[in-house]
Amino acid sequence: MGTLNHPPRAVVFSDFDGTITKEETFSLLMREFAPEASRQMIPRLLSGEVTLRDGVPAVLETISSSVFPTMEDRMREAPVRPGFEEFLSTLDRLGIPLVVLSGSIEPLLMATLHPYRDRIERIIAAKVDLAGPFLKVSSPYADRDELVYKPGVLQSFGSATKIVVGDSVTDFSMARMGDLVFARSILAEKLEEEGRKYIKFESFFEISNYIELHKKDLLGIEP
Repeated sequence: MGTLNHPPRAVVFSDFDGTITKEETFSLLMREFAPEASRQMIPRLLSGEVTLRDGVPAVLETISSSVFPTMEDRMREAPVRPGFEEFLSTLDRLGIPLVVLSGSIEPLLMATLHPYRDRIERIIAAKVDLAGPFLKVSSPYADRDELVYKPGVLQSFGSATKIVVGDSVTDFSMARMGDLVFARSILAEKLEEEGRKYIKFESFFEISNYIELHKKDLLGIEP
């Protein structure tokens, strides 16, 4: 998908780690390449003691820039969740753009998503500077707590029907804004606790099927 020429009727906003990928690839990479910093920081991130905006760079910036190509190689091998390619075909056919949102680093997403890049409207993640001896992380999408403030991206798409796909507590704020939410794992548990409506999924086949069956309500297209 290229740049949008007109406002879409609906947009899919999808998390990356553990949603598009089968595993939480980002945390696995941090544990592999920054084991000591991860051991100290990840429990504090999960407990909420430290924000993602502060904690993630604190771990990543202990990693040598020289090993970043190896990290990219790991991500090129990361398996995607079943049905993702078919899901992209469904979106292409119905004219629904896909925006991928992640608090990870953009080149790592690109390593996995490169075969699908021309079918994705936007990939939004943190930036990394490799000029120095260690990784340097920044993000134009940060807010007080998050490296990538997902609700802000959703708001920028105006009145389009917002279809959210996610798996983690880091997707909770955007799920609260979604008109239609597909959730699994921790995100599904959080939505359940708040009594919010969502559709559980484990593969993208389920999401494709639902969108196809409900395209009249979502897009005004007859089934």
